[in-house]
Amino acid sequence: MTDHGFDHRDASEAAIAERVALAERVRLELALAGLPALREDQDEQAGALVEVDAGDDAAGGVFVDWRPDPALTRDAVDMMLKGEHHAPAVRHNGAVCSHMQQAIIGILRSAGLQADEAAVFEGDLRPLSVRVAAR
Repeated sequence: MTDHGFDHRDASEAAIAERVALAERVRLELALAGLPALREDQDEQAGALVEVDAGDDAAGGVFVDWRPDPALTRDAVDMMLKGEHHAPAVRHNGAVCSHMQQAIIGILRSAGLQADEAAVFEGDLRPLSVRVAAR
């Protein structure tokens, strides 16, 4: 399938099923650690957003992003829209996400999963995401 000049293919049904099962395990492990683990992006809920990218390429897989409280996110977005990229709210929001990224990596590794900063694989496309794989 071609979309906007990009060739995108989904992984096989079996590969997607493996990713969905892995995402469920990730949510369970994070919940056992006491972190809210979200299945889909919910604007009014903070926690670890666990997503399955169905792509049949290097960008496909299971990813986790930390979602701070919506009030903090709104403050940071407001400052960014005003061009105030170094405002305290922007720095604090980034720091929270960065610290939680490292905590999530540690929790998932302790649970026996392979977890790394997604930026290692994705360049700057997902700088604060965690990419998860089964060992």
